[in-house]
Amino acid sequence: MNPITKTYVSLVLVFLAVFEFWAAMRLFGKKGSPSKHARLILRLHRIGGYVFLVFFAFISWVCVDMMDRLAEAGKQFDSRAFIHGFFAMCLFAVLLVKISFIRMYRNYRPYVPMLGIALSSGTPVLWAFAGWLFLVIL
Repeated sequence: MNPITKTYVSLVLVFLAVFEFWAAMRLFGKKGSPSKHARLILRLHRIGGYVFLVFFAFISWVCVDMMDRLAEAGKQFDSRAFIHGFFAMCLFAVLLVKISFIRMYRNYRPYVPMLGIALSSGTPVLWAFAGWLFLVIL
């Protein structure tokens, strides 16, 4: 996969993050009685989260392969590429921690909403820093 295709494919992560944020805020962000479609929204949020996890892992694999190909070609990494990779690994770790808090470590459930907000805000920032900036430079 070339860098331009990867940039546009990774934009799907941004849309997934926005959807996940919308679903979570629709369920847990309002006071009062839950929506009449709360079970459906919760199920969609859960499915969307796992799709996000798989897609994030796929895009990360593509990025690691691209970094390997560029390193073999003798290209040096700039600070933008390093920060992009570091931030992506941090977001992936936050996602795994969030899922583990929901599935295994239930005493830490109060921290899950803030982890979700960090993920849903960090993903567009990551794409803007890497993808959008790459398209501007191009």
